[in-house]
Amino acid sequence: MRQEIIQSLMQMNMKSALNVFVMSVAMLSVGCASLQQEQQTTPTPPVNSVTLPEGSIRYDTDDARIAQLWSAAEQARIEENTDLALQRLFEALELSPQNSLIWSRAAEIQLNNQQASLAENFAMKSNTFAGENASLLHRNWLIIEHARSLRGDLLGVRSAHKKVQEYQYR
Repeated sequence: MRQEIIQSLMQMNMKSALNVFVMSVAMLSVGCASLQQEQQTTPTPPVNSVTLPEGSIRYDTDDARIAQLWSAAEQARIEENTDLALQRLFEALELSPQNSLIWSRAAEIQLNNQQASLAENFAMKSNTFAGENASLLHRNWLIIEHARSLRGDLLGVRSAHKKVQEYQYR
């Protein structure tokens, strides 16, 4: 199981550089558009899916059950069965409630489901347990930034963007 997780994460690493670039361009576009449309009061419709950098984030576990639940959640996520993916992640969190990577993946899925508040809460919870994992902190702050953008919280987006920049090159 551990090898499957490592292989899954390594496959995601290849897409990381492109995903970071795409997300950066998207965030710059959102920031520029919001400055130009300051007087507009209607929020922008939410984006259907979010592309986030997933590479170079590792979490090793010797617990076969957590590895199995992670693998099942990833398979459900790939099949776009987000309810099942979240269910498996929550089962894993019952076994390992301080697992920052699982909290982050749950945040990403909630963001893709347009559940901005839950996504931000889960990403903040992940940050609580992430320690010095700069890649994971960067990823979580991207989730938080996008969630705040979906809610129209421009000041929150600005403060989250500063955190994204802080962790981007660590």
